[in-house]
Amino acid sequence: MKKILSFVLCTLYIVPLSFSLMAQQLPDPHFEDWSQVYNGDAQLADWHGSNVTQVGLKFTFMYQKPGRTGSCLYVSDRTIGAIGITATGPGYASLGVPFQYMKGLTIKSATAGTEGGINWTYRPDTMAVWVKRTGEHTAEEDFHLLYYSWTGTAKGSHYKNKVGGCTATERINEESDIRLLTNGNECTTVTPGKQVAEGWYRARAKYNEWALVKVPVFYCSDNRPSMCNVIFSAGNYPAFRANDGLYDGNALWVDDVQLIYSSKIDKLLVNGEEFKGFDPNNAKVQTFKLSNSDAKTVQIEALRGIGSLTNIKGETARFPGRRLDSNEMTIVPGELNGKPWTITVNAEDGSSTHTYKIKIIR
Repeated sequence: MKKILSFVLCTLYIVPLSFSLMAQQLPDPHFEDWSQVYNGDAQLADWHGSNVTQVGLKFTFMYQKPGRTGSCLYVSDRTIGAIGITATGPGYASLGVPFQYMKGLTIKSATAGTEGGINWTYRPDTMAVWVKRTGEHTAEEDFHLLYYSWTGTAKGSHYKNKVGGCTATERINEESDIRLLTNGNECTTVTPGKQVAEGWYRARAKYNEWALVKVPVFYCSDNRPSMCNVIFSAGNYPAFRANDGLYDGNALWVDDVQLIYSSKIDKLLVNGEEFKGFDPNNAKVQTFKLSNSDAKTVQIEALRGIGSLTNIKGETARFPGRRLDSNEMTIVPGELNGKPWTITVNAEDGSSTHTYKIKIIR
């Protein structure tokens, strides 16, 4: 089994969320609102399936199933087609809008992807997702759990197709024109989006029982995003950009998604120098020695969301993290060689607080 990020199997105890906490969760995170219809099948009101309409025919990829609590989201790879032209497509759901595009009946020109997402200004640290993974070929194909956020408007004009070429089709805020570090458009990005964050988990595994996967969210910008998107894919998403093929029947069940906001510090900088011995779990006094013994002032910066991801080509994308701002962190100054500096960090949703004491000596 290929693992990019860690996963945890455990029991989740769900408690009622306050209004402020709910305001920073994804829409319909428990997948209960199936008030829309496509091709006679119930569909989620806030999430979009990779359903296909082609040459007058409709094929459903997203379904309602019994979940671990209430209903859940179910997506599955499917082989579709007509008049002798068939192909297997990835079953996935997204807050953005999936698209499939093919020039006429020329199957070689087929491409696919996802446009847009939702308005979003929050900066979570983890996406926790309950999943089941079923199908005969789960050991041969990755499933994907993906969160990403950005600012600006991305534009693309050509996208990779079934035979490795580029098909012309103009798209706004298409996923590969934003995720340039990990799944960038190999054809033509006219205007790239300014990515803020990404959390991405993929694995080849079979889970017949519900498993909780915690996906760390990494940051490449200090900016606050204006949009985000989430994609849950049963197969190598998106079509024709994956490292292997798609397998009919490979399915992903998703339920009870939760965004987690942290109040811990990943990295501490004092006068621009990393505090290499800093322990984010230590509430006691920690001591930092200045390399510049003549320093008269002290500047403290804190970072979170530092990490790296390996893309489908085996390349490593590094995320430097983001600096905490004054809305998240307060500092009470101390004295050199004396009283410690006190740093108080609040989670963005108000769910937790951490206090650190840093004694700074020459």
